[in-house]
Amino acid sequence: MQAAFDRALESQLPRIYAYLRRLGASAAAADDLVQETFLLAWQRVSKLRGEGDLKPWLYGIARRCYLKHRTRAVREATEQIGADLAAAPADDPGSDERLAAHLVREALLHLPDKYLQPLALVYWEELSYEEAAQALSIPVGTLGWRVHKALKLVRKALAEEGAEHEAGSPGPEADRTACPPVED
Repeated sequence: MQAAFDRALESQLPRIYAYLRRLGASAAAADDLVQETFLLAWQRVSKLRGEGDLKPWLYGIARRCYLKHRTRAVREATEQIGADLAAAPADDPGSDERLAAHLVREALLHLPDKYLQPLALVYWEELSYEEAAQALSIPVGTLGWRVHKALKLVRKALAEEGAEHEAGSPGPEADRTACPPVED
């Protein structure tokens, strides 16, 4: 039984690591959080109800570990993205893609946890709504609503950021009257 549990845990390691990275943990922090997750899982194996519950159970443990480190992780991720963008030459053909990736990442990092967690589990970790709801200890309907709200908030943030980005660097024919007034 223990050998089967060990193999099952090991098979989930890359997925848990990727999940933590998508939530904003740096590589080093994700390594630490994976270790913490698997140590806790090992210590709490008796609380696992059935083999089918392993994946959502592990994501739930990883989520709780991550929440303890969220503030530091968001700060580190934001600093790293800014450094990467600052290091790229302005005329680099990939700079537009990096800027777009930066804007999406910023929008995701500023989502409240209650919206980011469901989005990450469903879209990146490919958990079913039922599995994600179980990992988050919330009803499936609540999870669905939070995923919907998360996508709406990301779209809104990207639209606002796009408007600010365009307003900050208007082209020669830009209509400057379309820019919102700056408040002091």
